[in-house]
Amino acid sequence: MQSSLEYVRSYAAHGPSCLLLPRDEMAFRKQYEALLLQRKIATVFRPGNRVHPNRRGYMVGETVTARVIERCGCDRLGVPPLFNDVRVPIRITQLTVFFIDCVKEADFRGTSPDVFDRRSLIDHLLWIYGEPIDSFNRTVTRIGFRYID
Repeated sequence: MQSSLEYVRSYAAHGPSCLLLPRDEMAFRKQYEALLLQRKIATVFRPGNRVHPNRRGYMVGETVTARVIERCGCDRLGVPPLFNDVRVPIRITQLTVFFIDCVKEADFRGTSPDVFDRRSLIDHLLWIYGEPIDSFNRTVTRIGFRYID
């Protein structure tokens, strides 16, 4: 896993054209901080194939730190997000890659209340990533996790 120091060195070496984030972290938007701290979210969707070794991919069984974004960054511009001090250890328990049209109602168990069906997921990913699902080959990864005490 990439440490914060390795991230800084990679960012400095590669510049803004290659925004690298630590592989042992998972970012959450500020509006989901309460859900994270109250352990009310255990499933997230990310666009594309997020199974390691793919970009920003994870492996089942690995422990990562959930972080909360205080100020959003921009991959396209090479601007990294700014995180607050919240750090929640979680273990990846499930990774499932789907075509968006194959996501079913049961796949939304454990997600945030605003992501509850295929349409809300598509809208959510567009809002977060600023690109339509077609930009990710209509593929999403469902990431299940559990909290570590």
